Amino acid sequence: MIKEAFKFMWYDKAKMFGIFFGMVLSIFLVGQQVMICLALLGSTVSLATFNEKYIWVVSDKSKQVIDLPTIDMRIGRGLLSVEGVKAAHPLIFGGGNLKMPDGTKTAITMIGTQAPTFAGGPWRVAQGNPMDLLSDNAVFLDMMNPEIGKKIKVGDKFEYNGKQVKLIGLTAKTEGLGISYGFTTVERARWLCNVPTTQANAFLVEWDEKYDAQAVVKAINKSIPNVKAITGKDYRAASLAYFAGNSGIVASFGLLVVFAVITGFAIVGLTMYSAVSDRIKDYGTLKAIGGTNNTIRRLILSQATIYSVVGFGIAYLLLNGFVNATKGGLDLQLIPEILWSLVGVTLFIAIMGSVFGMRKILKLEPAAVFRG
Repeated sequence: MIKEAFKFMWYDKAKMFGIFFGMVLSIFLVGQQVMICLALLGSTVSLATFNEKYIWVVSDKSKQVIDLPTIDMRIGRGLLSVEGVKAAHPLIFGGGNLKMPDGTKTAITMIGTQAPTFAGGPWRVAQGNPMDLLSDNAVFLDMMNPEIGKKIKVGDKFEYNGKQVKLIGLTAKTEGLGISYGFTTVERARWLCNVPTTQANAFLVEWDEKYDAQAVVKAINKSIPNVKAITGKDYRAASLAYFAGNSGIVASFGLLVVFAVITGFAIVGLTMYSAVSDRIKDYGTLKAIGGTNNTIRRLILSQATIYSVVGFGIAYLLLNGFVNATKGGLDLQLIPEILWSLVGVTLFIAIMGSVFGMRKILKLEPAAVFRG
């Protein structure tokens, strides 16, 4: 049946390529938009993503990972008295402007962490060693930042909030959505961002492996008031849910995905209907010589299967090319969940698109092809 289906397709090459174009365009756009959406959402919570191994202790007013009101440093000492807590690392999270040698300014969110663990960053270190942050005025910056990436090199000196800093290392793709991260020590971050020595923005807690993480979280929440303890994994999920529901990213890209599916469905459905209409006599003759409706269904669905397989294959190659072409900017990932979703979209477009033509043929009376 596949062979016969291909012959029917090959008879009208223009419509065949038109259907392939609609299929590939729709699948590519769906995959592209979903990947970009997930990459943007992922960038908003990168601070939590790369610190999932810790229990986060933050202000009870915090709604997501970049909303970190200051809390009292004495909480760190209180955490060490909670059963199961092995270590509590302070984290400073402050904003400011980096002044380039040419006078231009770039907003940088500075993250301060504590040696030698450096819980909280830097992550994805491309050049340098986090221990280098212990040298005078040292900071790490992201080499992928489009505003400063081509203007900086290790060893350069800048001003941050009017205070001199020296670039001692580089990270790669550590930026959040609309936020560029820099890294330094806790003490220097306080100095640069004017955070009092009595305050921190969060504590990243290591716990004894003999204890369950959720049990330690409950113990912290029970023992220390006005804070919220949450595992890194749960904090990331909660932050993702917050941005998905409040930023409009999901709604915007979701609408684009819907339009992409509708576009593909319209192109494939109308073109297949036109192809069937042009060959109505051939299908009618097939019925007249004994072909059943089931035979017709199998023939048309076989064509849909060929369109699906070939269309998905081409779209997959294009998506891989798009991922490779954007490696220097977006952190796109063609994960299995996306691929399986695209398989479902492909089958939906192909099968539902074939229904238009199929219904016309199934209603056709075999004798009609011999009239006139």
